[in-house]
Amino acid sequence: MRILALILLVAAPALANVPAAYLACEDKVEGDACRLVGPSFGECIRDTLCEDTPEIEADECVLCVDSCWGKADGDPCLHPLDNTPGVCALQDRCTDRAETSFIECNRCVRGEVATTEPEDCSMSPRDGGLAVVWALILGVGWRQWRRG
Repeated sequence: MRILALILLVAAPALANVPAAYLACEDKVEGDACRLVGPSFGECIRDTLCEDTPEIEADECVLCVDSCWGKADGDPCLHPLDNTPGVCALQDRCTDRAETSFIECNRCVRGEVATTEPEDCSMSPRDGGLAVVWALILGVGWRQWRRG
């Protein structure tokens, strides 16, 4: 119990010194990659419901947050812990705050975005036949044009 109390006593002041999320996006534009304190990566996203304080030089409404907060479910993203490819996924048992314009319950999770790739890129016999017909039509047309 004493060890837990000691850890809390030492850790509490450290948490109070974490800089604001908008400072990581200072001199950056929306969509730029950013890095929060510690091993946490994100993306600069504008909170459209935010009102910027004119007394502060930095734009307080552009925040360094999980890149999925400004994207749709299923979009590609970079995982905030190690910057590896991931996919945006809506989280269960999560409630977005009404005072922000982005979806805080949409988080980047490990995984790959589903892509559609052709199974076979070769031409079918029918396609080959059409190509020959079109080549003949274009050849005859070119020949007529050269004669005229």
